[in-house]
Amino acid sequence: MKIFLCAIVGASFLLGACGSSDSNDDPPATTEVEVPIETQEEVTETPVVVEPTPTAEIVIPTPAPLIHTVQPGNSLSQIAQSYGVPIELLAAENGIEDYNLIQVGQEIVIPLIEDEEE
Repeated sequence: MKIFLCAIVGASFLLGACGSSDSNDDPPATTEVEVPIETQEEVTETPVVVEPTPTAEIVIPTPAPLIHTVQPGNSLSQIAQSYGVPIELLAAENGIEDYNLIQVGQEIVIPLIEDEEE
């Protein structure tokens, strides 16, 4: 009988420990906090117009003039022929009236001939 009584006391002890807990299984209650709603004043804004930024301009530099320095033995016709420029155009560009009057060391500006588009 002592065994039976010990078994009942032990069982009730175990059941008592498991069944009666102080923890609450319900989720914790949330507290509601009232946030005051601020009144906003109406603000009339002028619409902003965004201008597109200008893109970079492509600048094609003008080519530097080609200059020939007259060497001993050069003639105006020889210079004109070597650059593929008509002698008349070469003389007019450099203000040369007499084709035979050029001097060693003189700088002759070679005019650019633009290709004709066909």
